[in-house]
Amino acid sequence: MIIDKGIIDEALNFYNIDLQYKDKCYNCIEEINKKEELNLAFLNLYEKLYIEEFTKIKELWHYRDVDDLFAHNTNSFVTNIMILIGYHYHQENMQKHNFNDFQINIHKKRVKECFEYDLKVRKRDGVRVSQMLWAIYFIRTRIIEIGSLQFECDSDSVIQIHIPKNTDLNIFSVKESIKKATIEMKQIYSMNNFKYICNSWLLSKQIYEIADKNSNISKFYELFNVTEGEECINDILNFVYGIDQCEDYSLLPTNTTLQSNIKIKLLDGRNFYSGLGILKENAV
Repeated sequence: MIIDKGIIDEALNFYNIDLQYKDKCYNCIEEINKKEELNLAFLNLYEKLYIEEFTKIKELWHYRDVDDLFAHNTNSFVTNIMILIGYHYHQENMQKHNFNDFQINIHKKRVKECFEYDLKVRKRDGVRVSQMLWAIYFIRTRIIEIGSLQFECDSDSVIQIHIPKNTDLNIFSVKESIKKATIEMKQIYSMNNFKYICNSWLLSKQIYEIADKNSNISKFYELFNVTEGEECINDILNFVYGIDQCEDYSLLPTNTTLQSNIKIKLLDGRNFYSGLGILKENAV
C-alpha cells in the first residue's frame, strides 16, 4: 500500500487541521511506504477499519497503544495517518446519508478533535488507538450528534447514546436530544422500533452513590434501567481527571466535588464499575 502525500494535503484541508503537523505526516508516510512489515500491518488495519464489516472495529477497543497494533518503536503518528486517509470515505458516507450542513460541520469538527486532542492537550507524539477508533466511527457515519448527545447506530434495533467530553449533561437538554434523535435516526438510517442503550462510567452505581441526588449525573442515571458492567477506573481517570493512568491516587486533583468524592473512595480501595443502561419507557 503506497500512500500519496497529496491525500494528506487534501485531508488536512478538508478537516481544517493545523498545517504544523504536515511534516510529521510526511515523515510517517515515508516510513510506512518504505518499511515492508509496517506497510503490511498498516494495510491490514486499514482494511479492517475502512473496508470490512463495521463489527470488526469493535474488536480493536482493547488495544491501548500504537505498539499493540504495530511493531515496537513504530512512528507514533501512524494513527494520525490512518485517520486522514479515510477522509474521502467520510465525504461519500455523509453524502450517502444526506447529512445536512450541521451534521457535516460537526463531523468534520469531531474528526479534527480526534486528530489534534492528544497532540495539543496531552502532549503526546501521536493519538491513542481509542482516538483513532473514535474518528473512524464518525468517518463511517455510525454516529450523529443532536443537541448535547451523540447517537450511534449500533444495530437495526439498538441506538447507543454517547456523552461528548465536557458535556454538562443538563437533564432537560438530554431529554430534548433523545426526543429529536428518535425522529432523525428514522430519517437518516431508516430505523424503526429501536431501543436506546448507554454503556458508560456515568452510569456507574458507585458514582451514583456518591453524587448529589439533585445533580445531573444522578438524574441521568435515573433515566435508565442499569446493570453493572466492567471495571471503569481508567475511564474515570480519563474523563474526570484528564489522565491516562495514576500510580498514586493521593496525587489526584480535587478541583470539583466529584473529583474529591471519587478520590476518597479510590484511596479507600473502592472499585468502580461502568453501568449498562436501557432507557426506561416514557423516560423522556
